[in-house]
Amino acid sequence: TANETEKSSLLVIKVAGEDSSTGERKPITDAEAVQLSSYLQEIKDAGVRISLINQAADEFRCELDIFYDPTKDPETVQYDCEAAIKEYVENLPFNGEFSNMALIDRLQVVDGVKIAELKQSESAPATTSTFTPIPAYIIPDAGYFHVNQISLNMTPYSL
Repeated sequence: TANETEKSSLLVIKVAGEDSSTGERKPITDAEAVQLSSYLQEIKDAGVRISLINQAADEFRCELDIFYDPTKDPETVQYDCEAAIKEYVENLPFNGEFSNMALIDRLQVVDGVKIAELKQSESAPATTSTFTPIPAYIIPDAGYFHVNQISLNMTPYSL
């Protein structure tokens, strides 16, 4: 995906490849990056600066309180919640926006979930190991995420 920055005349191009066996996104090879960079330099207009971003996925972690229907098996509800989180986060469109609200929306349709409350969501680009809170939404630096950790506090729902 290509985006022009607002602060400078820089065209930022994010790229990723795909693991042929798992279908997961991953950086393109160094040789492919060199070829792509050379091609972009050849076709660009004079004066256009290009920044090619080809890096491993941003790491994602979250903590949620899940209040579940006590007539349901808590282990099944927890497994289904973890699967829903991973599916949402790791299958965003490339360079797509993650939002805390959309994550909660995904969890509200999981069978057995009565209330899902987000305690914290954080991300860390591959270029650093420092996690920072996601206030409401974020576009990953790499253009895609990998789920690092999911912490669910399972509590039976009662009035």
